[in-house]
Amino acid sequence: MLPDRRRLDVAQVEAVGAYTLLVLRTDGHPVGRPGQFFMLQATPEPASAYLPRALSAAWADERELAFLLDVRGAGTTALAEAASVEVLGPLGNGFPAATGPAILVGGGIGAAILPWLVRTLPGPVTLVTEPLARLLPLEGTVYACGPDPMLQAVAALCAEHDTPCLLAMEAAMACGFGACYGCAVEIDGEWKRLCIEGPVVEAARVLA
Repeated sequence: MLPDRRRLDVAQVEAVGAYTLLVLRTDGHPVGRPGQFFMLQATPEPASAYLPRALSAAWADERELAFLLDVRGAGTTALAEAASVEVLGPLGNGFPAATGPAILVGGGIGAAILPWLVRTLPGPVTLVTEPLARLLPLEGTVYACGPDPMLQAVAALCAEHDTPCLLAMEAAMACGFGACYGCAVEIDGEWKRLCIEGPVVEAARVLA
C-alpha cells in the first residue's frame, strides 16, 4: 500500500522554548501511530531547500497533526513560515500497542514524539522525576539538560530535598554574545540573556 501524500494547511505555529510547534489540519487523513514519521515539505519550497524533512509527530488525531521543529536551516525555516505543507506518510514502524505500565525516557528534541505516545498508553507512566525522587536527597549535585518542563520539575524536586542542581538550558540564539536579546529567559525573576547568564544556570535561579 502506497503512503498517503497530501497538502495540509497550517493551523498554528508557536515558539516552544528553543523549538517551534507546527500544527497542521489533518482533514480526516490517516495519521498512523506514535513513532511513525512523515516527510514534510513547505509549499512552495525555496530553491535552497528542495529536499523534504523527515519528522515524527508530537501528536495527532482526526483534526490535527503536530510537529516540533528545531529550526536551523532553509528547510525547517520554510516549514515554520509556510501556509501549507506537503505531507507524505505515515511512514516506517511506530511503537506497538502497550499492555501495561510504561517508562518513557527522552530529552531535548528527541522527547518530541512522546506526548502522542502518552495519550495511547493504558497504564501509568513513570516520569524521569519519579526515579530521581528516590535518589534524593543527594550529597552532591544533580546535573540536568532537556525540555523546559522537565527542567522545572527537576529543579523543584531538588529544591524540595535541599540538593544543589545545575540546569543546561536552551533558547533560540541569534548572536550568542548578548547583543540581540533573542535568548531572553526568566532568571532571578527577571528576563535575562541566556547566552550571558548561562546556558548552565543554578536551578534555584529559574524556579517559577
